[in-house]
Amino acid sequence: MFNPFLFVLGIMAIIFSVPIVAIWTEHRRKVMEMQLRAQSAPNEKVEARLQELRREIADLRATSTEYDLSFDSALERMESRIAKLEQRVQRLEGRTGTPVATEEQEIHNTAA
Repeated sequence: MFNPFLFVLGIMAIIFSVPIVAIWTEHRRKVMEMQLRAQSAPNEKVEARLQELRREIADLRATSTEYDLSFDSALERMESRIAKLEQRVQRLEGRTGTPVATEEQEIHNTAA
């Protein structure tokens, strides 16, 4: 029961199925590659953002340390000025008969 029509149909199915299967498998491979890239892309974005945040934190640390040192030095200068003023006031209070204008001039000279 050899049917030539079915034989030719079978051969044609084999001939056309090979490229269709090749095209389909290539398509599946490309889809899987795109899925893997899509999954890894957020990780790369997160990693880049994390590096940027680390750099910003380092900059903030450096800036805050710089301002802290500047504030400390300004505070030390103010403390030394106040100490000098207190010493002059104590010295002036210890004197008797010192004119008021001279006391004010000495205070202004030490502040400047």
